[in-house]
Parts: sequence; structure tokens; C-alpha cells
Amino acid sequence: MGKDIDKILRDAEEIDVGESWFKVLRLPTNVFGIHEPHHWQEVISFLIIGSEKAILFDTGMGIKDITKVVSQLTDKDVIVINSHTHFDHVGDNHQFDKIFVYDDGRSVELLLNGQPNEALRYDMELELFYKGYPEGFDPDAYVILPVREEQINLVKDGDVFDLGDRKLEVLYTPGHSTDAIMLLDNDNRMLFTGDTFYPDWLFAFFDDEWGVSNLDVYEATMKEIAKLEPELDYILPCHNDALVSPSVLPKVVDAFRMVNREEAEYSKSELYGYKIRIHDFEGFSILTQDNG
Repeated sequence: MGKDIDKILRDAEEIDVGESWFKVLRLPTNVFGIHEPHHWQEVISFLIIGSEKAILFDTGMGIKDITKVVSQLTDKDVIVINSHTHFDHVGDNHQFDKIFVYDDGRSVELLLNGQPNEALRYDMELELFYKGYPEGFDPDAYVILPVREEQINLVKDGDVFDLGDRKLEVLYTPGHSTDAIMLLDNDNRMLFTGDTFYPDWLFAFFDDEWGVSNLDVYEATMKEIAKLEPELDYILPCHNDALVSPSVLPKVVDAFRMVNREEAEYSKSELYGYKIRIHDFEGFSILTQDNG
């Protein structure tokens, strides 16, 4: 019998970190979900604590200081691993000594260059903040600061991070972006899925400075990831809900298969300057370019 994910989330302890921008949940096996629930992205970074070290999987939007949150949750050395380099996952990278990222060329360039305000304006519109702009935040000054070359470390598929009493394996999972990775905590039956899967709009339409999505690659990635379902109790996505049942994985594979065969119904819209198709499925949607 699988875990009762809804009950675990309902019963999860919320940690007061003294900053209302963040909502921090204590999750199973010494993991903390660091939510930014007041922006439409609803991004989540994960602090994964071992007996000797800790991993911070993504650093959020950088709108408020995530280092102040992390310091309240652990006194161990913290390694940052980026699920990918879209702006909402790397906002506070510059504040950490070590940042690990998948090397696809573009990812390193993005971290070194940072991201200017004009590239981020779409997500800074007032209506995308559920409670208005947070105190002290100036959307016209918002940027992703660059990191130094010596801060960047490269990872590849199969690399293992040893935190003392737990190990996490890097899985290369392209589709949403060419630098996307997941982290597999095999002993604790957990899979941290980044943006490759979360229970909402799965973006599979990018072809610009944010990177390139690929529907065929995305389907192949999810087909491989779905093989892990029997070995998992939890999926931990980087948007919306901090815990999701692994039983969704085969459904995601089927959904991508239907989209790629043009068998899935869709509605049309626009997002980030793209004309898109929104293919709705139970618990998630797949967004693709509308090229006709």
C-alpha cells in the first residue's frame, strides 16, 4: 500500500522562519520543503539533510534571502545543486560557495552572466503576486545576480552525493530543458523531480534564451523515470505540492505519448510570448507550442 500523501502534507509541521514570503514544511526523512507560495510560480526548494552535510536543491527566486531560512534549519555545510537554470531556481545561487549544475554549455553561461531585469519582467507583474509585492521588493530592480566561475561545479548523470547517512544520485532528465536533472534518494525511496514533473503546467515549449524543450526527449525521459515507480514512496517536485504519489508517473508517460501522437485534446493560449496548446490531464497539463 502506498503512502497517504495528502495526510502527510496535512500533518506536516510548518516551521516559522520569521519571513512570510516562505512557507517551510518539515517532510519525511529530514527533508524541508521551502515554498515561495505568494507568486504564481509557487516554486519549492528542498533542503535535504544528512549526518555530515546537506544539499539545497535549488535556491528559489531570490526575492527574499533563502540563506537566512537554511541557517535556521541546519548548521551543516550546505551544497547547492540546481535542478536546472531557469530564473526561479537559481535566485540566491550567488550567496553559496559551491553550486553544482549539469553541464550543457548554456547552463554555465547563464550562471556566469546572471539574468537582467528585462528578461524577467513577465514574471514581475503585480497580478502574478497573490498578496502583492512583498515589503521592500522593487520589481524594477529585480535581477538574477551572476556567480563566479570558481563557485560552479559540474555534474553528470550517475554522480552520487554522499551526505554521511544518505546518498543522492544525479539523474539526467532532459525535456523541459536541456540541463534538467533529478535527485534519487534510493534508500529513503524519494525522487526530487525538479521541473521535469510537478502537478501543474509542464512547460514543453521553450526555444529561446531560457533553453530548448523537446517533446520526444521529454517522453523518453519520463518513460525511464516511470520505471522507478515501484521503488518510490515519494515524488518531491519543485512547484506547487511538495509531495506527490509516484503512481502518477505512468500516467505522465501515457500523456506525453498522446501529445506526441497528436491524440490529446487541447485548448489554445499564449504564454511568455509563445502561442501554446494546453493539454489537460488528471492532476497536470502539458504545454506545447502551437505551430498551426
